[in-house]
Amino acid sequence: MQTRYLILFFISIMLTNLSCKNTKNDAPDKGVSFGLNEYRKEMIDSIQYAIELEIPAQKSQPTQGKQLITFNLKSLDSALVLDFNTDSAHIHSVKAEGKEIAYEFVNEHIVINKDKLIKGKNQVEIVFTAGDLSLNRNEEYLYTLFVPDRASTCFPLFDQPNLKASYTLTLKTPKTWEAVSNGILKEKTSGADQNIYQFEKTKPISSYLFAFAAGKFFKTEKTVGNRAMTMYYRETDSVKVKRNSDEVFNLHAKSLAWLENYTAIKYPFGKFDFVLIPSFQYGGMEHPGSIFYNESSLFLDENAPVNRKLARASVIAHESAHMWFGDLVTMDWFSDVWLKEVFANFMAAKIVQPSFPEINFELRFLLAHYPGAYEVDRSSGTNPILQKLGNLKNAGTLYGGIIYQKAPIIMRQLEKKIGENMMRESLREYLKSFSFGNAKWDDLIGIIDKKSPEDITTWSNVWVKTPGMPEYEFVGDKDEILIQQKKDSLSDRIWQQPVLTYWKEMFAQGSVSINLDNKPQSVRKPDLPAMVFPNSNGQGYGYFKMDSVSEDYFLKNYNSKKDTMLTDPVFRGAMLVNIWEGFLRGDGATPVNFAKTLLDILPKENNALISDNLLGDIQTTWWTFLTESERNQYQQNAEKILWTLLETTPDKGMKNSYFRAFRNISMTEDGLGKLESLWNEKLKVKDLILSEDDKISLAYELVLKGRGDGKAIFEKQLSDTKNPDRKSKMKFVIPALSPEQNIRDAFFESLKKPENREHEAWVLEALGYLHHPLRAKNSTKYLKTSLDLLQEVQLTGDIFFPQRWLGATFSGHSDQEAADIANTFLKENPEYPYYLKNKILQSTDMLDRAVKLKK
Repeated sequence: MQTRYLILFFISIMLTNLSCKNTKNDAPDKGVSFGLNEYRKEMIDSIQYAIELEIPAQKSQPTQGKQLITFNLKSLDSALVLDFNTDSAHIHSVKAEGKEIAYEFVNEHIVINKDKLIKGKNQVEIVFTAGDLSLNRNEEYLYTLFVPDRASTCFPLFDQPNLKASYTLTLKTPKTWEAVSNGILKEKTSGADQNIYQFEKTKPISSYLFAFAAGKFFKTEKTVGNRAMTMYYRETDSVKVKRNSDEVFNLHAKSLAWLENYTAIKYPFGKFDFVLIPSFQYGGMEHPGSIFYNESSLFLDENAPVNRKLARASVIAHESAHMWFGDLVTMDWFSDVWLKEVFANFMAAKIVQPSFPEINFELRFLLAHYPGAYEVDRSSGTNPILQKLGNLKNAGTLYGGIIYQKAPIIMRQLEKKIGENMMRESLREYLKSFSFGNAKWDDLIGIIDKKSPEDITTWSNVWVKTPGMPEYEFVGDKDEILIQQKKDSLSDRIWQQPVLTYWKEMFAQGSVSINLDNKPQSVRKPDLPAMVFPNSNGQGYGYFKMDSVSEDYFLKNYNSKKDTMLTDPVFRGAMLVNIWEGFLRGDGATPVNFAKTLLDILPKENNALISDNLLGDIQTTWWTFLTESERNQYQQNAEKILWTLLETTPDKGMKNSYFRAFRNISMTEDGLGKLESLWNEKLKVKDLILSEDDKISLAYELVLKGRGDGKAIFEKQLSDTKNPDRKSKMKFVIPALSPEQNIRDAFFESLKKPENREHEAWVLEALGYLHHPLRAKNSTKYLKTSLDLLQEVQLTGDIFFPQRWLGATFSGHSDQEAADIANTFLKENPEYPYYLKNKILQSTDMLDRAVKLKK
């Protein structure tokens, strides 16, 4: 206890007199430093915000606001630091206890001297102009997105997750607008040209979870299982809305009921609404009482493939799970952001299973998590699940494949290690102990360690707190085959996990389950040389190198009914993941032979999940690893295989998947002719229903590949596009597709201005076409500038934007020149922030591998 207060004493000395001095050394850092976070957590509590915002009818006009902040101050040993990430001109007045007071504005903070405050209850009133960085303003609507530290870009507050507060919001909007927020709508009044929405006080929530949306939204209300819900949306296709609405409501109701049963805690936040937003930056965002979704994630096209339906169910379950894991109990500091995400994904996997009894969920978990996790973990820019964070302004860089794909794998391993009952008991204790508060990963580990005989702390230290993935190899001779973990940079690290391995000889086959540790272990003592199929149930994590004999047998006999092992879809999925990893590491076939093999086995596959995975690998191999001459050599055959599958598959969902793959790779006169005829509706394929988005994508592909008059194609498609949001997006993207280099150059130049990057989904789609492999030679010149912009992109964009900016920029490039630009940039910037350096290394890993494999 004494040590704790000694630390706080030194922190207080560092922060004392911030308002009295303007020297650089005395000023609070931009963002929220860990020291400021810890100090305020100890000194401030009982926070309430009463916020009033007036939203103008015109997008160009600023939003005016005022707020009353009520809080309890435990000590007067330092100035008060409020976060307001704008500039001083946005602050009009600051009052304490009703009297205007002096303040300083330092590094995006409002600093109030301690002599203006009292020990105990304080009230600070601020009149301000809201910042618009996170208001996501469009002509007909706006919505907030404050994760992880963006609330302070809109209004002044204590913007850290462990200072939970209650929010009371009043919104003044244009007369034709709807409005929704976390709290229950208390009252709506209307004037001549304005609506006034008053929302009731919320339960205590973290600042990044406070949210509101307002605009020209449609609204549907429904009660399912005694739970009233309201859906807000912008989609104008009433048939699509009607086709999807019931399922969207039902999936929410099922998710919430399942979570109440699992956690033994009723839904904690009263009302339950959700808002569907066009081109929303994420699949969803878990604001309690008002979840925001990407509209296209929930309103599916007719005959959507099974993966799209699963994705919809999963994102709904994911955001619903956050109401408990993340909202009710929130991480103490964003270094533990993975904790809320892992439980949301982990629970989502459990929740969706009853809704899809026809789906093999072992296979689905494998393909939904392992490839994405490996994509980061195989790169030199990988990171631990639990990362260090010195300042909240960098919290967005923590997000990525390790949090969303690897962490659920590790959590499933933990559940298998301690058992489902103990996991459930531990999580119930965790939620009950920290309800409406904050917790850390080690808090949960402490609960589990008390219940389990296993050494969970040691296990956690390797899997959660160190980066990378284990690699395994088989050694031995005709007398014995052994599996062992290869040594890595952390030589004493042991990735404890069970692994199942199939073996096959001429006259026998079987399997062996091994708990891997630091010693080579026997797989089989064969009478004859055996084939070995490692990690055959797909549950082990790491690179399991396959020998060429075993790999050849698997591929040549793919899905053969003569071998029961090969008819197991989980086995096929696991081996395909192994083989893909081997190919990327240079341990498999050449790119040409690998592409041919994938195309050969595709028609033999009858499982939609595996087929979709194969289509993804085929398209990546096609555009990233094959040279132009190699593509030309096999172009006609590839198109023929995909078109035949498109025409003949009885699975209506897979028909759409084959169509999109065919659209992606088509280049021959015949292939482009088919695309054009589908676009202008001269050609119809049975059960292939093309949405407005599909038609727009077809128009893009035709212009990109030089089929027809580009100007005329775009004019017709714009005329045919009825949805105003899709039309606006199309107008933004079109310059990136122009056949004129100067127009593409001008478009890229425009992205240097932050205001032209506001619609991030639009920017990413445009970048994908700007850097398409067919345009890569002419877009290489954009790479250095794109890297130069990365730090600004990180500070002005949302959490996934830096990684996606890099991905869209480099994904179309596969030559030495592009690799050299990235490597030179890193060499010339040795002090570059490590968290962004890692993003570059992750995003260029496939590029580097393509260069090596093409040599």
